[in-house]
Amino acid sequence: METNNSSSIKSLVIPFAIIAGIARVILDVLPKVLSSGSLFYYSTFLIAFLLEIVAIVFLIKKYKALSNGELSLKDAISVGLTFMLIVGIFFATSSYIYDTYIDTDFQINTALEWAERYGKTQEVQEKINGDPDKNGAIFGIFTSILMFSFIGFVVSILAGSIFRTK
Repeated sequence: METNNSSSIKSLVIPFAIIAGIARVILDVLPKVLSSGSLFYYSTFLIAFLLEIVAIVFLIKKYKALSNGELSLKDAISVGLTFMLIVGIFFATSSYIYDTYIDTDFQINTALEWAERYGKTQEVQEKINGDPDKNGAIFGIFTSILMFSFIGFVVSILAGSIFRTK
C-alpha cells in the first residue's frame, strides 16, 4: 500500500505542484514587471495564499478519491507538504533571481512605498540602513521554503483531520 501512496503522490501532486509553482512565480513577477505598486504586490501574497489552501484541500480530496476513499493523516500531510515544498522552491528561487540580478532595489523600494502609506518611512529606512547584509538572500530562500512547508503542514493537518478515514 505504501508504494501505491508514493506513486499517487508522484502522479497527482507533483505535476499539479509544478503548475502551481509556475503560476505562483507569474503571480509574483507580474506586479514587479508592471510596477503596479506595493498594495497590489502585497495583495498577490494573500491571493496566492488562498489559492494554495484551496489547492491543498483539492489535492487531499482527490488523493482520497484515488485511494478508494481512504485517507490517513500521514497521507494528507505528505500531499500538502509535497505540494507546498515544490511551490515554495519555485517561488523562493524566482524571487532570489529577480531580487538579486534583475531589480536589486525592488524589495527596498516596495517596503518604503508601503511604509509611506502608514507614515513609517523613517523607521523602515533606518531598519534598511542598519541591515546592509545582502548575503542574507540565500538564507531568505531557505526561510521562504520553510514558511511554505509550514503552511502546507498546517493546512494538511486541518484538511486531513476533516477528511481522514483511518
